Amino acid sequence: MTAAASVPGKELEDNHRAALRSALGDAVRFNEPLAPKTSMRIGGPAAAYVSVSTPALLAQVLQICESEGLAWTVLGRGSNVVVRDAGFAGVVIHLTGEFTKISVEGETIRAGGAVPIVAVCREAARAGLEGAEELAGIPGSVGGAIRMNAGTRVEIGDLVRRVGILIPGHPGLDILPQFAYRTSSLDRRAVVCFADLVLRRGDRQAVQARVREHLARRNATQPLSLPNAGSIFRNPPGDFAARLIEAAGCKGMRCGGAEVSPKHANFIVNRGGATCADVLSLIDRVRDAVRQRHGVELELEIQIL
Repeated sequence: MTAAASVPGKELEDNHRAALRSALGDAVRFNEPLAPKTSMRIGGPAAAYVSVSTPALLAQVLQICESEGLAWTVLGRGSNVVVRDAGFAGVVIHLTGEFTKISVEGETIRAGGAVPIVAVCREAARAGLEGAEELAGIPGSVGGAIRMNAGTRVEIGDLVRRVGILIPGHPGLDILPQFAYRTSSLDRRAVVCFADLVLRRGDRQAVQARVREHLARRNATQPLSLPNAGSIFRNPPGDFAARLIEAAGCKGMRCGGAEVSPKHANFIVNRGGATCADVLSLIDRVRDAVRQRHGVELELEIQIL
């Protein structure tokens, strides 16, 4: 998942590389492979890849990108992202350090933008707090989950009471975004630094058991043995994308190394050697089939970087 939408801008040139190296030192790497940093395991390199451990450093990186007009994005755990074969020609920011902290105070969990959702669920269970366990099967991080209001029968937006963000050129802000199905009102340039989730007291052992149950269900129903980017399409109103795709005869459909999973029709898996071009071609074929069979236009849930 990405904790900020991809912000368009210039491609990196030599003077930009020099400025980034001068300001950030070893925190920045150039032509960094992105495929290993995504769950789909495809795509080209980042022109610049910056590991950011503090809000102050994040603000500095954002200011450089803003002042130079550079394209940039924040890459979390890469679980709902497909990187283009040419890679990303701007700056990819990865949050570490302070952004990975998690704490519990009363019935509130504060989690950094880079904290995995499953870690939030497990920490809540250890504290005997319930309400988040159905999110346990979401593979992304807090920042990306909030940006897209990730969820199952419970959405993360149902639990959020406060979000700390940074926007280029602005000091840190504390806000409460508005949430709808698979979307939030976050500014596209906002980077999620932390979020406060409010839960409720429950029985510790019962909550832990439900977390294990949701993780087991995910393992049983999703093709986790092969690289994938999670659900490809959003569910249309009143229906399920997976049902429409399966009914359109797309299960097992292949383009190169990419395949519509026989296990879950709303997943495209990398069976080996898949390219982003393969995935995009397969997405188009599935959309066409669903449109012709059901008259429904499927919308992407994943981000193409």
